Amino acid sequence: MTNMRGLVEALVVGSTLVAMLASPFVRAASAADGRIRVLQETPVSTAADIPANVRKECTAIGDELPRAIMRSSRHVSLVPTQHELADKSGRYLSVEITKVSAHGGGAFTGPKRMKVRGSLIENGREIADFEAERGSMKASGTCSTLEKAEKDLGADIGVWLENPKPRSHLGD
Repeated sequence: MTNMRGLVEALVVGSTLVAMLASPFVRAASAADGRIRVLQETPVSTAADIPANVRKECTAIGDELPRAIMRSSRHVSLVPTQHELADKSGRYLSVEITKVSAHGGGAFTGPKRMKVRGSLIENGREIADFEAERGSMKASGTCSTLEKAEKDLGADIGVWLENPKPRSHLGD
């Protein structure tokens, strides 16, 4: 029985040591696999110009943009926290909503527009950035019209990620 216990302890200690020694290499490989991390919910800039009624009504603003970016670029993976996004190794895309031009009332109050800006960071250094704007005029509510603008912006950003350049202007 003592020999069996010793064998089990040796296996546990040995596998733990292997895991500890190999983990830095596994992490480096995942950072170097070409994936670009994007936060799964796009934050609104603290200085964003968004009408109060739109902020109140459209609680899901910023939710569709990251999913649209991921659908448009096979290199993107979504991460849930800012900490996971801004890891110093590999690439990540920081995106924020900077302006929403919209009034309640859906299509009856004219087109809705959204502006975003983003920076592509590699190993802690900005390598490219963009500003993007899209408008939409659907015959439905304000929030669904803005969601359509997010989808279009996500497609634009996904295409930009294939060949990112500094100071790019995307969208309309």
